[in-house]
Amino acid sequence: MAEIRHETQQHSGLNLSAILFALFKRKRTIIVCAAVGIIAAAAVYFLFPPCYESQAKLLVRYVLERSAVDPIEAEKAAAASNTEGDRVIGAEIEILTSRDLAMQVAQAIGPQRLLPPPQDLVSRIVRAIGLKGLLPASGASATESDAAEAISSGLKVISSKGSNIILVSYKNRDPQIATLVLQELLSRYFVKHLEVHRSAGAFDFVAQQTDQVRARLNQTEDALKSLRQKTGIASLKEGSAALTAEAAKTQEQLNAAEADLAEQQALVNQKAEKGSKTWRKTKPTDQKPHAAGLQAKVETLKSRLRDVQQRTKQLSELAPQIEDLERKKEMDEANYKYFAASLEKARVDEALDPSKMPNISAVQRPSPPGLETKTRDKMTLVLVVGGIAFGIALALLKGLVLNQTVGRPLQLETQLHIPLMLSIPYANGQFALPRTGSPANPGALTTGRRHPKLAPWEAGHFMRPFCDAIRDRLGLYFELNRLTHKPKLVGVTGFSEEAGASTLAAGLAASLSETNDGKVLLVDVNLGPEEVHPFFKGKPAYPLNKALKPSGSITSAADNLYLATVGSPNAGGPAQIGLKKFFDMMPNLKASDFDYIIFDMPALDQTSPTWGMAAFMDKLLLIVEAEKDNREVIKRSYGKLIAERNNVAVVVNKSRSYVPKWLDSES
Repeated sequence: MAEIRHETQQHSGLNLSAILFALFKRKRTIIVCAAVGIIAAAAVYFLFPPCYESQAKLLVRYVLERSAVDPIEAEKAAAASNTEGDRVIGAEIEILTSRDLAMQVAQAIGPQRLLPPPQDLVSRIVRAIGLKGLLPASGASATESDAAEAISSGLKVISSKGSNIILVSYKNRDPQIATLVLQELLSRYFVKHLEVHRSAGAFDFVAQQTDQVRARLNQTEDALKSLRQKTGIASLKEGSAALTAEAAKTQEQLNAAEADLAEQQALVNQKAEKGSKTWRKTKPTDQKPHAAGLQAKVETLKSRLRDVQQRTKQLSELAPQIEDLERKKEMDEANYKYFAASLEKARVDEALDPSKMPNISAVQRPSPPGLETKTRDKMTLVLVVGGIAFGIALALLKGLVLNQTVGRPLQLETQLHIPLMLSIPYANGQFALPRTGSPANPGALTTGRRHPKLAPWEAGHFMRPFCDAIRDRLGLYFELNRLTHKPKLVGVTGFSEEAGASTLAAGLAASLSETNDGKVLLVDVNLGPEEVHPFFKGKPAYPLNKALKPSGSITSAADNLYLATVGSPNAGGPAQIGLKKFFDMMPNLKASDFDYIIFDMPALDQTSPTWGMAAFMDKLLLIVEAEKDNREVIKRSYGKLIAERNNVAVVVNKSRSYVPKWLDSES
């Protein structure tokens, strides 16, 4: 049983090598996700300003400690005290975070101050493109309910287990609002606590708060009285209207006086110029005093108008202060009425039930606002780490779960339990070539437009070392299995047209032909005579029937290497050999003077003749294209082939190693 478990664990597909392969293969996905996370984190960091936080602490004194002479009773009493204390602290936290209390604070401060129009860059952009509906309610459109929700969202009330200290904090982008809300919240909390518990013990506190509010109200009234005396008005609205009316009336009188003066001066000037008897009779000295009186009247009216304008200017300068004091007076009067009513209620509660005194006090009043960046920094960190983690998770999901292909050669042995003969790496694009050659350039084979490649039978081709290794292993296989007959039939096939079977077949045939052990025939089972094997374009190729005739003479394509194709010489287009025809040709194959016959066979699919032809081969090389061929298809196909005859060897082509060599345990 232990051996079975060890074997199962050993053949598991999930190991460190598989994880590293999946991660390094899809490193671009991880980099892109990480970049997106970093960009999002940078946007949060720069576009969303930090908040200011004000803190306060409350002491709940009535969580009393109990003692007992008996240790057992003392333990019971302590446990009961802790339970009761946690329950009481929880109740106070619920009061502090209640919506009713938030609504009272919102009503006292005002929605417009709590929810001003946001000025950050994102809000400006949203408003500029006409999507104001996406922004939360603010400014003139804000309601008390919206303000209460904003207070609740920025409020944090916590208490450590077993402690009778409650920490209350409030965050807001406006530092003044942060402290103001917390101050108003604590003031309202004590009153709310009285309403909830109806405890008479808070009478002193309410009386103190009432005195403080009354003192603030008196200060506000004194300041307002001083400003009114300075401006000489009793009411800002009425005084402004009176000054406006007086200025208009004075201006009207001034205009009339200036008109009369101008008229008198014109008469005097006219009579003086004429010098007539009429003028001497009218005694011009009677006209001059009248004009002087009008001149004095004009100067008086101008002085009065300047005085009115000066008072109006003074009033306009002091108007904001007067308005603030009047609003503060209204708020203080409302607070005073509220606390006066609460004081009366507390007085009644004290008379009715004086034993339930809560005795809650503020250990720390609302602190000055401090810059709080933990939330923003945490969000940026989460976005960065989340982007990287998402990229890694996505890479692992694609590589280990969704991907069903063979990516690493050892997967054949560890997951599919299929012996691996050889693995051919992907070498700078120089892997197995397409099946069709280039008629315009028959002498050179290319995988791209700019880089000519050597033919696979040439010694400098990168496939030759692998073909030589396969040749040596085939020779060992034939020796061990005592396969001494000639010719030996070797089939090469894959699961797709681009698997590289043609390249490997040509390279293997060339490698076998160089051993001087005899002649080698390469048979292209896929194409007709006018579409000869791409690796021997321009080389002599013959129909298979003619190539197998013992008395026929055919020309070699290279030393000891010959090429044959299926189909009739008169046939046009591609052709495939049928199983019956292949079976009928077996006597001719065995009677030929070739030492090896290499078959470049069609790809394995449901209608491929390779399924039947494989049973006649002495050795079948099955080419698996890395990262392309499905694992289940490989497993089923391999099982079907070895069920007919156990002569199948698997070669993995185009395998890549994305993991650095110092980390790759499979390299």
